[in-house]
Amino acid sequence: MEGVLLEPAAVRHTPSGRPLVALELEHRSTVSDTQPPERCELRITVLAVGPLAGQCQDLPPGARLRVVGRLNQRRWIRAGETRWGRTELIAQEIASLPGVG
Repeated sequence: MEGVLLEPAAVRHTPSGRPLVALELEHRSTVSDTQPPERCELRITVLAVGPLAGQCQDLPPGARLRVVGRLNQRRWIRAGETRWGRTELIAQEIASLPGVG
């Protein structure tokens, strides 16, 4: 996924002390397999853990990024019923792209 960083990285640490960075990314593209083509716009939280978090903590807002990872949807159980929360992208690779979004 490619997108533009919206805010400075929010750095925290896991209970075991590993650095964790949350990045808010905005993605815009055109879906060409529909008639007429449709615009796709979304915002997603990208989580980077460990050494990857250290690589991301100084990225400036407006930076263009390419992220490879897996999707995760937070959930919890209340009164025996599963509740679904936000969807996030758990980063495995993050690369800066040239230019500014």
